[in-house]
Amino acid sequence: MTAARDDAWMTAEEAAAYLGYRTRAALYQAVRRGIVPAHRLGARRLRFRRAELDKELGRHPSRLSDPVTTFLG
Repeated sequence: MTAARDDAWMTAEEAAAYLGYRTRAALYQAVRRGIVPAHRLGARRLRFRRAELDKELGRHPSRLSDPVTTFLG
């Protein structure tokens, strides 16, 4: 990958899809638990850096599973 693509910022919708979460709510829950790194822009807006998400995927692939299915499964 190129450096520009690694440094790309993602919205919550994009990050949820990229990580395989079913909903934004599941992604937000993972952010609150400290599983997924996020950056706050203003009071309500979150953005995600692709390189940081890739690093977390490589480090803890099982931790990034959907919290709902992990809890129910």
